[in-house]
This record gives sequence, C-alpha cells and structure tokens, in this order.
Amino acid sequence: MSLLSKFKEKKLRKQFESHYEVALSSEFKIENSHHAVYPGRFILRFPQWKYAKADGTKDHRKKENQIVRQASVLWIDSIRVICLDVFQMNDLVNHLRAKGWAITSCKEEIEKSKKRKEEWECSFEDITIKKLLSRFEKNPTRFEVYCGMLFEKLGYEIKVTPPVNDGGYDLYVFKGGTPFGLAECKLYAPSTKVSRPVIQKLVGANEIEKAPHLFVITTSSFTKEAVEYAAYTNVELIDGKKILEMIVKIFDRSEIPEPGLLPLETEDLFRYMPEDLRNELKKAK
Repeated sequence: MSLLSKFKEKKLRKQFESHYEVALSSEFKIENSHHAVYPGRFILRFPQWKYAKADGTKDHRKKENQIVRQASVLWIDSIRVICLDVFQMNDLVNHLRAKGWAITSCKEEIEKSKKRKEEWECSFEDITIKKLLSRFEKNPTRFEVYCGMLFEKLGYEIKVTPPVNDGGYDLYVFKGGTPFGLAECKLYAPSTKVSRPVIQKLVGANEIEKAPHLFVITTSSFTKEAVEYAAYTNVELIDGKKILEMIVKIFDRSEIPEPGLLPLETEDLFRYMPEDLRNELKKAK
C-alpha cells in the first residue's frame, strides 16, 4: 500500500469511527464502496484449516497446516468494512445496531431465528414432564434455552450464560432492556428433588449481580429445606407442574410468533467451525 493510500485509509477510518461512535481495532480495514447501501448488510466468513479433511477438521498428514482466516464484510451507507476476525465483525454489527443503525440479518442469524421458531412450534405439542426430559436429556443446555424462550413469550428479553459458566444461574432476564432477574434451570427426573444448595448458590451469585428477582426452574420439585430457604430469600420456585401450567397459559395455538432479530453470540459463531479448530480458538481467547 502506497503512502497516499495509507493516508486515505487512515482518514476514512477516523471519519467512520467519529460518525458511528465506535473504536476499531487494527483488524479492520475501511474502504469506500461504489454505491450506498441501506439498510446495511453483512456476511460472516469463518476460519478454516488450510488443509482440511471432509468433516472440516485438520488434516494432520499435511505439513505446515495452519488456520486460515477469511474476511467478513459489512456494507453500511457508502462504506465497506473488512475484518479477518469473525468475532470482532459480529461485535461491530451488534454495536452499530445498538446505536440505532439498521443492518439486515446475515445468513447465520436467519438460521438461528428459523431454529428458534421451530422450537416454539414444538412447544405447541401436548407437553408432559416425561416428554421434556426425553427432549432435552442428551443436551440439558437446550432446556435452559427452552426456559428462556418461555420468558421471552411473556415479554422479557433473555441472555443465556455460556455452557461452561457455572456461576449459579443460567439465564439473565431483562425487561425493557433493564435487568429484571436471574434464573437457574434444572432438568431433573421427578425422583430427584432440587435441594437447598442450588438456591443458596443463586442467592450468592446475586450478591454480585444485584438482580431484583430470582427464579429456580425445574422439571422436578423441591426439598422442604429448599422451599423454606427460598421463602426466606424471596426466590420464586417453578416446579414441573408450574412449567406445564406456564406452557398451557402462554402459548396460543392459533399464533406462532416470529422470533424477530436474534443477534449471534460467541457460542453461535463457534458452531460454524469444526470441533478441533473451535477448541484451538477457545484456548487462544
């Protein structure tokens, strides 16, 4: 790149950062687009191995096999933004949307919304605790997402904590963008009751988060000690019977809502990478 080109790119970068109120890392490259784009749009491209097997994992037969990062691109107004880090590009898009800039859903966000709607459609089936256990027993973290979806149907916004996080709660509940509560979800068979330590851990986590409401949700029930401690600490308990009542109450079989825009989170991005590459990048983060 010539000195003149570097000067122009630096000037354009400063203009972009000032106009959109964002600070860009050195991973980003800013260019003038040949035409204005509104609303903005973007594509995500994911890292891959230089030499990969059919399933996308690393081909160890090849020497000097390394991760190849591909450029994700955002078009907004008359600017084209290029970044080799898919995580930073996704963060930039979410930041711009939060500032009020219109950016259409990318392919992966559309897929996420479609999957969420399918989950909602499944919830219109006759549900029993046995069916809930059967549906989620192989992947209990999906039960957390399901519980979050119930809160969403009640008008709340939800942030699901990463599966590796065991901070005492699984869901962060918001109402109108304001923190509303924390929820811990337990997929238990009816024979296994939720005990007091689960409630204590949630209450302990809230010493930091300071959420006004606390919930523990389970497909089972609660021990006597757990019920007493929850009453003392103002934790709302939702057992299997109440879950079924919630499902019957909040789902109108005549209407399956559109999930709307579902921004991608870090774990969503990792799902588009082969397992070994995903693990490699997680170590580096």
